Amino acid sequence: MVDQSDPLVTIASFATSMNASLARGALEAAGINAIVAGEGLGSFSRNRGGIAVPELQVRKSDREKAIAELRRLDPSAFLANDGK
Repeated sequence: MVDQSDPLVTIASFATSMNASLARGALEAAGINAIVAGEGLGSFSRNRGGIAVPELQVRKSDREKAIAELRRLDPSAFLANDGK
């Protein structure tokens, strides 16, 4: 069951879906649940004229911990996004 009181927030944007997936895996290894928004769409959105920008999302309650973990791992691996 999804906890609607703890919404998803975007914490980072990536140049490639592969980098986003690697970051998601790193967060999950650290015990932080994460998703890559639009990951299941593949190239569908690009074929319709959209530009797919892989975004890493976590629960709002995990935001600070997740950002700190990404910065600890490799701050140059993702495009800065303060989640606003």
